[in-house]
Amino acid sequence: MNLLQRTVALVASTAVLAGGATVLAAGQASAATSEITLQNVATSRYLDSNGNGNVYTLPGNGGSYQRWYASDLGGSTFNLRNKATGFCLDSNGNGNVYTLNCNGGSYQKWVRGNGPYGHTYRNLATGLYLDSNGNGDVYALSGNGGSYQQWR
Repeated sequence: MNLLQRTVALVASTAVLAGGATVLAAGQASAATSEITLQNVATSRYLDSNGNGNVYTLPGNGGSYQRWYASDLGGSTFNLRNKATGFCLDSNGNGNVYTLNCNGGSYQKWVRGNGPYGHTYRNLATGLYLDSNGNGDVYALSGNGGSYQQWR
């Protein structure tokens, strides 16, 4: 567990013990982070990655490459960091999705929305939605409301 994770855990513990009334001083970590998996609604495959920065989906295997730390940045915006690699989910205007070293930029921020079957993730910088197909490819496209753009 790194220093930021320990700080977030300590702040969260303090909030629980204090009945939720916690005031954070300037400069302290305020983002709540939770460990999640993202399963595509249409394919039932899980968002996965590797040390080379490739992102794809595979059937669930319980491995750490399929686990992500979701840091709540406020306003339904999240940063998604892969548990195994420590890289953040990133994208570009061409719709490519990959992971890179975390840099805090808007291409690594994802706005979570609610679809009829799960959550959608829209890239803050591009406005494109996290999408997938039955072959395991992951990319970003304009929002279409389809189940391939929904994750649970």
